[in-house]
Amino acid sequence: MGGKRVAQPEAGQKKRRTGLWIALAAAATVCLGLVLGVCFYAGGYDAVFPGVSMAEIPLAGLSREAAEVRLEEELPAWVDGGTITVSAGQISLGTYPRSQLGAYAVAGEAAQAVWAVGRESGPLGWLRNGWTMARGLLGGETALVPELYYDENALAMAVGQMAADFDQAPKDGAYQLTREGLFATKHQTGRALDQAALVKLLAGAQGQVEAPWQEIPAQELDLYALAQSLSPVPSPARYDVEQGKVVDGQVGVTMDPEAARLALEAAAEGETIPLPAQITFPEITAQELETVLFRDLLGTATTTVSGSKTRKNNVQLAAAAVNGTVLNAGDIFDYNQVVGQRTVERGYGEAATYVNGETVNTVGGGICQVSSTVYLAALLSDLEITERYNHRFYPGYITLGMDATVSWGGPEFRFKNNSDYPIRIDVTYDKGQLTASFYGTNLDGSYVKMTREVLSTTGYETEYVETEELPWGTQKEKQNGYTGYEVESYRNRYSSDGTLISTTFEAKSSYKSRNQIILVGVAGRPEGGLPPSQGTDEPTLPPTGGNTEGEPTPPPDQGGEPTPPDTGAGGVDTTPPDWL
Repeated sequence: MGGKRVAQPEAGQKKRRTGLWIALAAAATVCLGLVLGVCFYAGGYDAVFPGVSMAEIPLAGLSREAAEVRLEEELPAWVDGGTITVSAGQISLGTYPRSQLGAYAVAGEAAQAVWAVGRESGPLGWLRNGWTMARGLLGGETALVPELYYDENALAMAVGQMAADFDQAPKDGAYQLTREGLFATKHQTGRALDQAALVKLLAGAQGQVEAPWQEIPAQELDLYALAQSLSPVPSPARYDVEQGKVVDGQVGVTMDPEAARLALEAAAEGETIPLPAQITFPEITAQELETVLFRDLLGTATTTVSGSKTRKNNVQLAAAAVNGTVLNAGDIFDYNQVVGQRTVERGYGEAATYVNGETVNTVGGGICQVSSTVYLAALLSDLEITERYNHRFYPGYITLGMDATVSWGGPEFRFKNNSDYPIRIDVTYDKGQLTASFYGTNLDGSYVKMTREVLSTTGYETEYVETEELPWGTQKEKQNGYTGYEVESYRNRYSSDGTLISTTFEAKSSYKSRNQIILVGVAGRPEGGLPPSQGTDEPTLPPTGGNTEGEPTPPPDQGGEPTPPDTGAGGVDTTPPDWL
């Protein structure tokens, strides 16, 4: 019987499995050998590992020292090539190179970081070092980024410049009134960078940074309050006393606040726009006023100053106080306010005045001569007198009816610049002459002359009073006598060619009379002797007329009544009175 011979399958499979295990073992041995070899190779490698770079600068194969040198050379360009874009809200603050923000890298520190790649310690580190080496040999990369540092001053300076470009102070709503019209500026909200916070953000930033900032509120223009504050009447250019120059006046304005509000709402913040308003311009501009300022002598008056040295000094002080006073159109001149209180501390001395009809010495005696001289100059300048009183007794240094008495606390002397132009008052004292001159602008050349009419006179009488203080047969004047007058003054206006334009009543002045008092000596009277006054010719009296009883009398003058004459012990002094 025939048959087939069959191989045993188990034996064949065993052979194949054995071969596979041998191959795997051989491969594993080879791999292990390679790994061990690479690890041993990495452990002895004396250069920067393959595939290692810093800041995109290839450094593989370099010694540590050579790597540091290359980094020293090339790191600044890498730092400078990086940029940071900064914005705040919708506003771009620019794109800055890192170096401009004060960034820098330390080459030695970067080289150390590069050198540390593949040089870990310990068993696991030994294996990882081998892996790093193998990876690098096979083309893998280890890209490192250096640590960045920032110069605090440079970074703060850069942020400060950003803030200077970004920050915006709040602008309150405002208006401006010029000859071109009425303009309003819409309020503008302010803004400010938080510089300290931005510095911290930039120190660790990459790419883009949103800067922290805050809004600063602004005050909105109150158009309704503005409308109420505006004057519809224009004011002319005027002389600014403090600045010593002519300044422009203001235009007259009428504004509808609701229409103005709608116009301003349509404007952008901070924008200046014209407001709907009705404008009236002044008649005189600063440029026009400059050409005629203080050009013309309007009126001048001069009086002779006599009396004691103290009285003359008082006159000079008061004159200096008034000198140079400037009155704009509509201004009121107040003598007491301009001259000020007459006190010893201010240099004034005691001189004769009248108080309640009697002669006494008071501080400031004589200053009424200044007020009277200024009063007459004001009349001749055709100014409006608002308050004036005549003296109790007629002061002989000025025309009847042309004087003005004053005293601290009243009576007062005031007048108004009713012209259209500024007026300057010059008052000078020289060699016993007091002169007041008014300078302004006289466009038509008209002028004023003052006249007066004496309505009545009241003569004085001489009273003889016996006294034991004088020897028998002698006389001495105790009180000089004054004639009383009732006077009306008139202002006469003339055109430039001398034609009388008008005559108007100015003022009525009532001066009281006062008796002369003669002291008669009776000391050592002889037996049977008559008083010396009997048989002596009495002085001739001036004609007597009506008296002034019933006429209003101003408050007692304490600053400038007539000074009585000095009297000697030998009899009556006939020297004319020394008027204030």
